[in-house]
Amino acid sequence: MEEEWVSEEKGVERSLPYGIKPVPVYYICAYCGKLVTSEDLAKMPSLMCPNCGQRIFVKSRAPPQTGFIRRVKAV
Repeated sequence: MEEEWVSEEKGVERSLPYGIKPVPVYYICAYCGKLVTSEDLAKMPSLMCPNCGQRIFVKSRAPPQTGFIRRVKAV
């Protein structure tokens, strides 16, 4: 199976199957609380907070789902 490449304004980005778009991953510094993306951490020479220099991160969780989830009867 060949991978599809989709070009966007900022560059070229790989699309996942079934139209799923990649979601950015965020980390929170355990010391200063700064929100850092995985792309920002990749730019650093080692895994450290760009604000305070600590090396302890917590992966941020998705916000709680709001709204109503409908029930669908099985066929």
